[in-house]
Amino acid sequence: MDRNADLSVRTCPTGSRVLVHLDPGLQETPNGIILPPDAQQITRHGLVLAVGPDQYTVSPGDRILIELHAGTEVGWLKNTPVLLVEAKDIVAILSQPLEQ
Repeated sequence: MDRNADLSVRTCPTGSRVLVHLDPGLQETPNGIILPPDAQQITRHGLVLAVGPDQYTVSPGDRILIELHAGTEVGWLKNTPVLLVEAKDIVAILSQPLEQ
């Protein structure tokens, strides 16, 4: 699978599921040490790309916080995972991006 394919175009969630592009994790420590991709922690918040027909809480473009182990990885976009998440696993809608 192409890790940079545009999944929002070809993936349409069903029911109350949401397609979420996770924000990239910390790529550099506060001391300036650059972390390799395997050592970077992926955050559990991201951007909603698409929503299912039964999802009324969030809309595409919203930033959300999700449960730690929520979602099914369905691909990659800009070298970060894209997840299909159940509505019950959405913890909060963020009004602005979280500080890392």
